[in-house]
Amino acid sequence: MNIKKVIITHVLIALLTSYIVGQETIVSKINESLIAVEGGSFNMGSSLYEKNERPVRNINIKGFYMLKTEVTQEQYMSVMGVNYSHFKSPNRPVEEVSWYDAIVFCNRLSILAGLTPAYSLDGQTNPELWGDVPRITDGEDLKAHWNTIVCDFSVDGYRLPTEAEWEYAAHGGVFNETTLYSGSDNLSEVGWNVDSLEGETRDVAMLLPNALGLYDMSGNVWEWCWDWYGTYKVSDIDNPIGADMNITGKKIRRGGSISSDKVFCRVSNRASSNPEIRGVDLGFRIVRSLPVIMKREEDFPLSD
Repeated sequence: MNIKKVIITHVLIALLTSYIVGQETIVSKINESLIAVEGGSFNMGSSLYEKNERPVRNINIKGFYMLKTEVTQEQYMSVMGVNYSHFKSPNRPVEEVSWYDAIVFCNRLSILAGLTPAYSLDGQTNPELWGDVPRITDGEDLKAHWNTIVCDFSVDGYRLPTEAEWEYAAHGGVFNETTLYSGSDNLSEVGWNVDSLEGETRDVAMLLPNALGLYDMSGNVWEWCWDWYGTYKVSDIDNPIGADMNITGKKIRRGGSISSDKVFCRVSNRASSNPEIRGVDLGFRIVRSLPVIMKREEDFPLSD
């Protein structure tokens, strides 16, 4: 082997080692940034605003862990190897991600962390076997296939929050905050929206958190949830997971964004988009089921 080949080989090994170490570091940082959300009950919805926020009903929620910030561009890049965000900066929330993109991220992160992925397609949990992620221009058959993705809520892998989990956490969980926005009645204290200067996303965790220590639940970017969008069912009160996909074909997004008026940043506000949609104000945050995590706490220590 000549000297040139030796140098190239060493450079490639160094780059690969750096990439692997970087992935291990990001997994550790994400794990340390999970906030415990103790299970409980809360009144979900509102009778004062949009019709789709009714009826208000008392919901029971199992405990879970939630990332204290929206997934950042650094975190997304470390796992996915790509960053399509418009407002690029490592500590800003990742955006221009579809619901499908978020699902793939969750499973890839779970695999990197040595956890059991929550999502499966045709019985496969490795997203590398799912094929290309559907885009707007793709055929309806491909999208319909990806819409059959199922979630196992009993495993220890990362996943999107359900809509009910999201609203419960935004209310501060057992602290039961009754503020209009997550953590305050004054949006400028806790969230970036269309009234903020510059009209672009900001670094996560720059403003005040809510009672649980969760940042940017109101504003900055919309956050994808697991659920298909549909009207609330009065009888669906124990850990609801949303409507049947055939009702609207849209996935829930919550929290409002830098493009939103204040009314859309309210804790109870509901919005939805087709799962293939990407946007400069559309991101996500992740959760893990609490009971399983507690069993693995020695192997995966978490912050309080």
